[in-house]
Amino acid sequence: MVASLDYNEFFENSKRFFEEEDITNSLESFQKAMERIDRSHIEQKSDYTQFLQSVLQYCQDKNLLEQEALVFRALGRTHSLFKQHVESMKYHYKSLKIQKKLGKKQETAEGLEFLAEDIEVSGNYDKCISTFQEASEIYQELGKLRKVEEIQKELSRLQEFSREMVEDEFLLNKFQVDKY
Repeated sequence: MVASLDYNEFFENSKRFFEEEDITNSLESFQKAMERIDRSHIEQKSDYTQFLQSVLQYCQDKNLLEQEALVFRALGRTHSLFKQHVESMKYHYKSLKIQKKLGKKQETAEGLEFLAEDIEVSGNYDKCISTFQEASEIYQELGKLRKVEEIQKELSRLQEFSREMVEDEFLLNKFQVDKY
């Protein structure tokens, strides 16, 4: 029988890697912790973001631009996980700015996907669709056809939902439903 690590163990590993100044493994372990976390039983959400803020400060102090972008992305994903989508978008934009500056196409496309998910929650479907389309174009350039196909399915779903919302709004206005 193989024992699997719970989110606390991955988080502790992440801290240990950070103490050893191994940012890459620290962030990978942190991501695994977040993938396994049960949001309904978390008391100290701020522990996770404070840890990432420490890692971010370290990266900025050491001028580790690539790792800084990854920390911003991790902050974005963490805030998104805790349903703090405005904060999440802020960090995703910061990450994308650096990734684009560094010419990291794969990371940029992934970041655009994460950002689009948060934009969808905000209700800005046009911006969400254009963000997914931008990610799809980058994946197309990279030859990642499976990712392009996944995004196309998501775009179809969003476009259909957006169309239904427009129709519903039209009917509400036409029959003056809001006036009652």
